[in-house]
Amino acid sequence: MHRIEQHIEANWSRLKSFQISVACSGGMDSIVLAYALHQLNFKINVIHVNYKLRGEDSELDAQLVEQFCMDNSIPFDKRIVDLKLQLKDGGNLQELARNVRYDWFYKIISAKGKVALAHHLDDQVETFFLNLARKSGVMGLACMPDENNGIVRPLLDFSKEDLKKYAEAYAIEWREDVSNHDSKYRRNKLRNEILPNLTEAIPTLNSSVIELVKQFQRKQKELEEEVRQAVLSAISESSILLDNLNLMTELQYIEFFRQLGQPASIAQKIKRLKQKGTSVNFIASTANQFDKIVFDGDRLSFLVNSETPLPELITEKVNELPTAFSKDEVYLDELKIVGKLHFRKWKTGDRMSPIGMSGTRLISDIISDAKINSHLKANLVLLCDDKHIHWCAGLCIGKFAVASSSSSSTILKCSKKN
Repeated sequence: MHRIEQHIEANWSRLKSFQISVACSGGMDSIVLAYALHQLNFKINVIHVNYKLRGEDSELDAQLVEQFCMDNSIPFDKRIVDLKLQLKDGGNLQELARNVRYDWFYKIISAKGKVALAHHLDDQVETFFLNLARKSGVMGLACMPDENNGIVRPLLDFSKEDLKKYAEAYAIEWREDVSNHDSKYRRNKLRNEILPNLTEAIPTLNSSVIELVKQFQRKQKELEEEVRQAVLSAISESSILLDNLNLMTELQYIEFFRQLGQPASIAQKIKRLKQKGTSVNFIASTANQFDKIVFDGDRLSFLVNSETPLPELITEKVNELPTAFSKDEVYLDELKIVGKLHFRKWKTGDRMSPIGMSGTRLISDIISDAKINSHLKANLVLLCDDKHIHWCAGLCIGKFAVASSSSSSTILKCSKKN
């Protein structure tokens, strides 16, 4: 057994019960990974994306992968995506291509599968230097984990040269992507020009970098555990107290926002929020479920801009008023209601006439006095009829239709079901 196969058998056999989709471009690395896993009797299928970027070469890549699968009786699935059409609307080519394939990966993983990628030791070294240049923090310098959220990388311990020797030993055919030699891309310039000169001058460079990566990975795992509960609480409450955030170290702070799908640059912008009501928009991310974060004085609140559905209005006819009242429900005199009762979102300029007061008050002032956070504020609803606001749910009750003990008509108990 070749030492690559020995390594996979010794370290990855636990995945033999899973269906593994091997992402295969047609290049040497991914063909080697698919071949080795197949030889070791893993349950694999091969997936391939044709971005239609290189004309006939793109078609020949797809044909080679498909023929490889036919020769080895491996299930094959491909996607054809014309990135040139998508680029007409602007965007970064490599980022678009990555989004296309990772969207597919995550669908496979959500269906309880695994996705195997053929990243190797040389890729890891390149990633380290690229992330170092981006100032991407501990997470960036931890580079690519061998397993994370359903994605596995069984070849990270082997160099490109190791994979080439394996391919030649088994007479595996692959195709070269000529774009890999184009140094207009930052990674290619690093791979083709900078790193060869560095490793010639410092032969131990790669091994030293890999040792550093392993140390950063250990630190990254520690950080993930240290902030995990804070992240879960923030997601559940849609906010976090500043006192809790201020207890975090700088690295924990950045990791907290990373787990919310935000880069270090956004985390630093958030740190500069000082005036109540100011906000920072979140970037789109598969890990992110919020649109922006708002400074609420004693806390930061996470908001979703997408329209949340209105709660269901529950009405119940009752014979008498309760002995104790709550702002979570309102009792109205049916004869004083004008038209139909309904919930709606509050908007700037809304006013109501609270019980026990003369005149009207702005809903925004009622909210401000209540000192509720921005998440609750954004989802606050009003119970209205065709003429008046009768209830600012949970905060204030209006006087125009409120039932009294002397009411002779039907009393309606109104509440909301979220």
